[in-house]
Amino acid sequence: MSIFESDGFVPGVDPEILTMQIGDDLETALREPLSTDRLHRLEELATLAQKHGLDEVEATIRLEVVWDALESGDSESALATLSWVLQQVAHGQMVPNETQTQVIAQQLLQIPTLAARHPGVSAKLLEHLTYWMEYFTTEAGISLRSRWITRHQVELGRGHREAAREALDIISALEELPREVRDEADCPLHHYRSRIAWAVNASEFPQALSLYRDALERCAAADWQCIQPDDINPLLMLPLSWAGEGDAAWRAHERSYRHQTETSQYLGDIASHLRFCAATWNIPEGLELLEAHAQWFANPEDPWDLLVATRSAAAFLSRAVGAFIGTGTKVPPLGFAINGSNRWLSFESLSPADTLALAQARLESVAMKLALAFDFRNANNTMSTRVTQSLHEAPLCSFAAVKDLLRVRFGVKNLLAEQGLSENSPEWVLPELDDPSWAHQPVPEFHLLDFQQASAVEKQLRAFEESIDFSALPAAISADKERLVLGTNRVAFLAAAGKWNEVIDTGELLLEIGERVDDHRQSLRLACYLVQAYWQLDDLSVARNWLVRADEFIDATISGKPRALLDDLSLLAG
Repeated sequence: MSIFESDGFVPGVDPEILTMQIGDDLETALREPLSTDRLHRLEELATLAQKHGLDEVEATIRLEVVWDALESGDSESALATLSWVLQQVAHGQMVPNETQTQVIAQQLLQIPTLAARHPGVSAKLLEHLTYWMEYFTTEAGISLRSRWITRHQVELGRGHREAAREALDIISALEELPREVRDEADCPLHHYRSRIAWAVNASEFPQALSLYRDALERCAAADWQCIQPDDINPLLMLPLSWAGEGDAAWRAHERSYRHQTETSQYLGDIASHLRFCAATWNIPEGLELLEAHAQWFANPEDPWDLLVATRSAAAFLSRAVGAFIGTGTKVPPLGFAINGSNRWLSFESLSPADTLALAQARLESVAMKLALAFDFRNANNTMSTRVTQSLHEAPLCSFAAVKDLLRVRFGVKNLLAEQGLSENSPEWVLPELDDPSWAHQPVPEFHLLDFQQASAVEKQLRAFEESIDFSALPAAISADKERLVLGTNRVAFLAAAGKWNEVIDTGELLLEIGERVDDHRQSLRLACYLVQAYWQLDDLSVARNWLVRADEFIDATISGKPRALLDDLSLLAG
């Protein structure tokens, strides 16, 4: 606490000295890491300034509180605090100086968009925020393009599709103005992002690809290499699949999924990947993705975040249930929990034993309730219509074209599970580390599966594999990815059967496919089995090389189990 408040307000305190003291305390607080303690300290300083009638100082501190709230994801606090500042301006109690005008303008480029994502924020307040955004950004000399981007996002949140489209047209016209590309702010690829997103959301995939290729040509003409291409990759998955570039679409999925998992914790970020998995019948991968991020449902960023995630999850689960039934495969239970306790719209939590159909119905209900709340605020039915459209969106290839593939994928996954093996994670196929009978020495004759069991499993595997013609798969599907997954499943079986030379011969070839489609999870499985195979063949130097390679595949999408297994392999061969 400031020395000037130790005994309460003392009449006659020099306001200039107090202002300097608060300024020093503010600088000290802002050097601290973002935390509740720092926010509490800022609130104390703002209260102190208010108590002594230092209005301009208080406003400066309140604006810092807004930045902290925005950075911590507390859009409600940011909106409430900035609204207080705007009220002071509106009533003539505050005349912002040049610095404050710039700060308010920058904040108003973000806050109206964030406010529109909350159905509890009234349409009237959104109009006021948009008015103030125009006023302050004009005063601050901020570009017309930036202002229209905010307008575009607000109109989307209000369900005004035509107004949002008109704003996007203005943005497009402004981006056509000649400019020198000097930094990422001028990158043509990022300037085209909103237009590409609009086309993808409207399922106008030819237009999305045309815009993307136009942007690439402009980057080349300007001799500019996009610094953050992974920001665009989520938008390319569906257009590339539609164009018959299934392998490229899967690469875009892998790269953008890694990037988003590493850089954000927003539940809504998984929506585009679930939509992609539903459209391309990637059912096992979609279920794996949903399980990996199930805990995020307990902490969505805002109501919009929860809406887009539940909408996409419900649409995907509907496709998954249909795929299991259509292939004659027993529909499995959900297999993981989804916590329904969140601050925006709580719902009954889902347990691992619940059916996929129940999970689908419950998430669809949440999405529709949120959509109707937005519709009520917006006085239209845009959001609820979008939920209905998502649930009925057609896949990019027919079920008949992928039925055999899905039957094989489901069958092989169940076959592996019966042997205690996973399709999503490498397994330890050596004697246990604490087994004194081998004392960490190679035991090449060791195998988890006995001969009779291994023969039966191999026969079933071969029957599954021979029923798939990869060259006949729809072009929207990544044939390389399917070869990789099924091949890696075979390697897992070979390792469990103690067929170490076959693990090496098959695994090293498959890793070339893994690199082509940039799939870290399956590549990690292969590398871990190769470490164990070379260890069992008493080639420690090569085992260590594969251990290093395996570590290179670790990223934010890799769960704790493979990481722990890699640690154990390090103890063994490191």
